[in-house]
Amino acid sequence: MRGVHEMRNYDIVLAGLGGQGVMTLSQALASAAHLEGIQIKFFEGTGMTQRGGGVFSFVRFGEAYSPRIPLGKADALISLEISEIASVIHYLKPQGEIWTNSGRIHGYYTKLHPDLYPPQEKLESLIRLKTPHLFIIPADELVQESGSSQAVNMVMMGAFLAGNGLLKTDSVTQAIEKTNGKFASSNLDAFWKGYAFMKKEKAA
Repeated sequence: MRGVHEMRNYDIVLAGLGGQGVMTLSQALASAAHLEGIQIKFFEGTGMTQRGGGVFSFVRFGEAYSPRIPLGKADALISLEISEIASVIHYLKPQGEIWTNSGRIHGYYTKLHPDLYPPQEKLESLIRLKTPHLFIIPADELVQESGSSQAVNMVMMGAFLAGNGLLKTDSVTQAIEKTNGKFASSNLDAFWKGYAFMKKEKAA
């Protein structure tokens, strides 16, 4: 795939549940892009971050008038919880990429009403209507290996960047250290777990 330096623009929607680190992931991507001299805009969406509700954000690489991504224009969608794809898939362009954690976690509303959680078949049918480019990462399993159960976001960033070469790993590791210095070691380990998993998948 082409790197961002060969693209005029590249837009990413990030989604997950409150507490999964959607905003930290957005900030790390933005910081890494800034280190590479890439123009960046990002928008932190609203959500029930303290109660396990859905949250989302936009990260836009290159020239963009607004930090908000128009409907149907995002190049990629990264979801830290698989059912949250349904909340933001309308932002993805046809044939865009979807990267998701395979883990299933009940958010605020589906804890109260478990029947509202979409079954796997329904999710996959919804995705296939939009794009065939779906990458499912066992981030919950990989993050346990890194010793930090809170770093699913870093595993997903590693897998995503290994898959499309959007940013250089040097700038990303610097950004991770800068964004959350206290947990830099475990976050970096989680990032490399996701990166190695995707590299192995591509080589298979």
